[in-house]
Amino acid sequence: MIVRIFDTAMDPDDIERAKELFRSQVQPAFEAFEGCHGIDMYIGVGEHRGELVEAAAISRWDSIDAMESSTGSPAYEVAMVELSKLFAQVPIVRLFETLD
Repeated sequence: MIVRIFDTAMDPDDIERAKELFRSQVQPAFEAFEGCHGIDMYIGVGEHRGELVEAAAISRWDSIDAMESSTGSPAYEVAMVELSKLFAQVPIVRLFETLD
């Protein structure tokens, strides 16, 4: 299984809107992607990057091919369009393979 960690930062004033967009647009889209086993969003509670709040999303995939097919699709773009406007930093994406 592949784990995709998507890490960015947002203005504290945008966090509630980001949660709403995640629940209403992003999470349902990811749950519909073939090969995706779900996605969760995390909001930083410790030290912040300057005046920004860290935010991350972790999704789980059958394979890199399944992930790339989905994250390169028009459905992904539609799901992410509004949320991505809230990103105050360029996201960092990291991929990991789970141990079996």
